[in-house]
Amino acid sequence: MRHALFLALIALAAVAVVAGCSRKTPPSSGTTPKFGGGVPKDLRFDIPSAESGSAVTKASKAYRVALIMKAASNPFFATMQKGAEKAASELGIELLAQTITDESSDQQQMDIVDSMVSQKVDAILIAPANSKSLVEPLLAAQKAGIAVINVDNRLDPDTVKTAGLNLVAYVGADNEEGGRLAGEHLCKLLGGKGSVAMLEGRRGVDNAEARKRGFLKACEAHRDIKVVASDSADWDIAKGQNKFAAMMSAHPEIQGLFCANDNMAVGAIAAIKEKGKAGSIIVVGYDNIEAAQTAVKEGTLAGTIEQHPDLMGFEAVKTAVAHLEGEQVRSETMVPLEVITKDKL
Repeated sequence: MRHALFLALIALAAVAVVAGCSRKTPPSSGTTPKFGGGVPKDLRFDIPSAESGSAVTKASKAYRVALIMKAASNPFFATMQKGAEKAASELGIELLAQTITDESSDQQQMDIVDSMVSQKVDAILIAPANSKSLVEPLLAAQKAGIAVINVDNRLDPDTVKTAGLNLVAYVGADNEEGGRLAGEHLCKLLGGKGSVAMLEGRRGVDNAEARKRGFLKACEAHRDIKVVASDSADWDIAKGQNKFAAMMSAHPEIQGLFCANDNMAVGAIAAIKEKGKAGSIIVVGYDNIEAAQTAVKEGTLAGTIEQHPDLMGFEAVKTAVAHLEGEQVRSETMVPLEVITKDKL
């Protein structure tokens, strides 16, 4: 089972590998709307219509926009790329999509930013592997007249401010709320009592820390829920398996587990099976990748958080083009979050 799931993830990740002007930033409206209007029906989910992100229907020129994502090992970014490609096709611009080897390859991502600056792209859409170290190369992009839009994982606001980086916008999800939703779902399934653990994402990275905060807040709201173990597995399947195997040995009382992404959840489920504890530990993940959907259907994963990476990619490209066309764009666009359970698949 572990081998099959791992191969499925590798196959999905392959999709995320590379597919192939100086402007003044217009003032931002400073609002944080719900995502909605203008979403094509063939994206991952049919979201009820709300406010549209921009008025642009076709670019006046074939802008070159770079989408620089995190790990090719995470199918989440393959889905993000598909949404971005959809928007690029509709708007008539060129999308240069790039991923890094794994989510700790900070230098590789910094090198990609430098390469995009050298290629004189019009805009960079960045899902940073590191919330701080990417600020300096992005500042160089800004100085070269390239618009910078932050996607998914937030850049560190203090580092951004100190460096003088002026981001056009942020497009992503409320990761703290996502962690809270996952925690509340797990606590509910446990009947509001029991010992739980957490596999965190990469420490110091904004979305990992936010999901952790949200999960802990949900647990704190239930006085009979006790968090007995928490460790980082760096978003990785193998680390998730090894770290949770160690947790179960140290804390055999664990009844529930939150994994801050589905890769780690897949690893944890394999560890649970190897320990002969299948069915005795409730696992909740985050990202709703295909392997997680399979696990939810099979009953080995009790739920996962959907944060619509396709919509992130789609709206990030729309925002970039609107900005390049001289439109006023929102400072933030937040995509919706959902708890995905078997009845929703």
